[in-house]
Amino acid sequence: MDIEMISVARWSKGSQVYFLTHLHADHTNGLSSTWKRGPLFCSRITAKLFSSKFPGFKLSLLRILHIGQWNSIPLVSPTTESNTTVDVITIDAHHCPGDFRWETTSKRAEIGRSMLLSALGNDKVDILYLDNTYCNPSYSFPSREVAARQVVDVIASHPEHDIIIGIDSLGKDLFLHIAQALKIKVCSLFTERKSVN
Repeated sequence: MDIEMISVARWSKGSQVYFLTHLHADHTNGLSSTWKRGPLFCSRITAKLFSSKFPGFKLSLLRILHIGQWNSIPLVSPTTESNTTVDVITIDAHHCPGDFRWETTSKRAEIGRSMLLSALGNDKVDILYLDNTYCNPSYSFPSREVAARQVVDVIASHPEHDIIIGIDSLGKDLFLHIAQALKIKVCSLFTERKSVN
């Protein structure tokens, strides 16, 4: 199969289908609201957030891939002009909303591992796309649970202060954790960014 038929987080001309793993800027560089090069495959949650990042995008170009389900995508080989099919399964890497963390012992990591092994079965994989930036041992992050507990501890140790946490469109799970752990209401204030030319 000609790899040019498929692009993953790459938005140049020439592919028949395009895959967007998530909406972080390093994966959407080159994508715009005026996109019309072909269908764009993404998860349900990415599709839901899409119009906030790309207002005016023609949403009929989005094709939703459901996590953990196989999807057959028809293609036409540019060299032989014969019909072919690529089978794709998406596996939740916990990357959006919220950035990915390599946590070998978490329940979510175990679910992802099980989905991958189940998807592979005894089949041979031609190409496996992984965004494994933070698997590098040079990165040492606390687990989500430890980081959330640290935030709660800082807030609890300053009861006389109003706490402001800066987030973009991600991080709402942290707000929920704070509210539940401290039994308080958490308010969010979203402001629209304006670019200056």
